[in-house]
Amino acid sequence: MNPVLVRSAALLAVVPLAGTAGYVWIEGWDPWRALFFTLITLTTVGYGDEGLSPAGERFTALVMIGGIGTASFALGQLVHTAVAQTLRPERRIMHKARALRDHHIICGFGRMGRYVARRLHEAGTHFVIIERDEHLVERARAGGMLVLEGDGSDDELLEIAGVEHAASLAALTPSDATNALIALSAHAMAPDLMIVARAESDEAVPKLRRAGAQRVISPTCHGAEGVAQDMLRPEVSRLLMGEHDGGDKLTFSQIRVCPRSPLLGKTLAAIGAEHPSVVFIAVATGQRAPAPNSTSGSTSRSTSGSTTEPAGTLRVRPDSSTELREGDVLIIAGEPGDIAASEPSRRAA
Repeated sequence: MNPVLVRSAALLAVVPLAGTAGYVWIEGWDPWRALFFTLITLTTVGYGDEGLSPAGERFTALVMIGGIGTASFALGQLVHTAVAQTLRPERRIMHKARALRDHHIICGFGRMGRYVARRLHEAGTHFVIIERDEHLVERARAGGMLVLEGDGSDDELLEIAGVEHAASLAALTPSDATNALIALSAHAMAPDLMIVARAESDEAVPKLRRAGAQRVISPTCHGAEGVAQDMLRPEVSRLLMGEHDGGDKLTFSQIRVCPRSPLLGKTLAAIGAEHPSVVFIAVATGQRAPAPNSTSGSTSRSTSGSTTEPAGTLRVRPDSSTELREGDVLIIAGEPGDIAASEPSRRAA
């Protein structure tokens, strides 16, 4: 039991008991009359003159003053405890959100936001949802998700969500203006953050990019593109959606090579020998440390030759002799089982 509640209940019980004992001792009354008079004194009802002695009157004054003060203090403690209990879940959620690192932030829990959240949950990644609609907030929390209630463009709320330590942020509200404001606020707080924004109109796309969104998604355009692919290249769509023999989707994934990654220094041929079912799609060149005689750190030496490549260069169908270096991103494809088989390397990377 809450100790504050115990102390408050004890204080409320002490005053009537002390008053009853006092009147029994001072006036010689029986316990019931003493208790009854104590209660009508504390509640300020006052049923008339009880024929108190001068000592009894002085004691009654103490009972009234002490009783009102004690009752006010105890009730204040009870109210404070009730409010604290109400706010505690929100504080716990904020504490969890602040502690996250390399997580994802979803602003908006509408249809698109719910689908993104489900996909991130299936991938086993950490994410925080920011939603202003209290009904959607309750729905997300009922699903065990970490949700902050409020406006995604609020700097304080973004700071609580850990925007400066996040891997990406998605602005998925149905309003282009709100998404632009979210992207602008997030970009100002974390310039290197990957920001994906939803655009309801074609006119909003350049505005969202100027606001800081690296990727802009139009549900209408992407949906229409999917329909066109189904019409023009149905077999490709079947493969990507897992409607071929075996029933597994073709899954794409990426592995970033970090300083202590087991992939660091390995060639694609060596990695392919460990995971023969995985297809290497591309390698994105990472930012390299400048060479001793170099005057700029904006380029990097190719791992398969002596030419230089700018950081961020995407090499499609990389040669099997390509050696992975720190900062590189390896893009792979395969069925879910094949991707799962490479999970240890991906976690280490």
